[in-house]
Amino acid sequence: MFRNLQAIEIAEGALLADIAVAFQFLKTFLPVGGGFFYAMNFIVFTILVLRRGVYVELLSMCVAIFVMSIFVGPYSIIALVTQGLAGAFLGFTLKHRFHYIPIALSGALAGASYIFILTVGVAWLTGIPFDIYINGLHRTYKAAMSLIALTAQRVGLEAMWQQNFYPHMVTLSQWAFDHWALAYYCLLLIFFVPAILGIYAVVNSFVRMLGYDVRPMLSGKSRRWLQRLRRRIVKLAVKRKTERQRWSNV
Repeated sequence: MFRNLQAIEIAEGALLADIAVAFQFLKTFLPVGGGFFYAMNFIVFTILVLRRGVYVELLSMCVAIFVMSIFVGPYSIIALVTQGLAGAFLGFTLKHRFHYIPIALSGALAGASYIFILTVGVAWLTGIPFDIYINGLHRTYKAAMSLIALTAQRVGLEAMWQQNFYPHMVTLSQWAFDHWALAYYCLLLIFFVPAILGIYAVVNSFVRMLGYDVRPMLSGKSRRWLQRLRRRIVKLAVKRKTERQRWSNV
């Protein structure tokens, strides 16, 4: 795995590491747009994998972490590690033309495991007992149930909520609090499947726009169906805009 880097690999790795540091600076200090700059680093590290491989990308990630640690301290280490590992995963799967379904499933499994281990590790290092987190979740759950009950009462569905949904919610929540670790991991899996699909769709479209030969996310009938849906949405938007202009001129 370890090898001597070529001059072009060092140059490109350093350049893209500087770009990642710049985006992280913008995310840290700008009051708005942090999510955009955070997502851009996924694309930066993915492009580096497509051009020079995972080894150069991981070294570039380490350089970015070192530079950010000098200027702002260890505040952004976790963010850059997350972006670098995600970029390595996306770049590797795009380079080897994996289908998006195994990418979403394996990415969700890896992401959920990473966040779960990170959460447990931070709690263990800081010495904060898990009871504090669980009590906070209890308060959030009670507030959410009160809000749902109030909403059901306002819309006239209080009886349906009390008879059909509330008992099942109580049973499910009790099981989740009794097995909080498994429930937390399952929630992470449920969250990461659409999140990985969304990130993959954006990165895939961006690198294809830059000219990289990667497998498109959708092909065949699915791609044609999406194109037809997009054309219909555009036509509907244009039609409504024309109707609004016509009524405004009347």
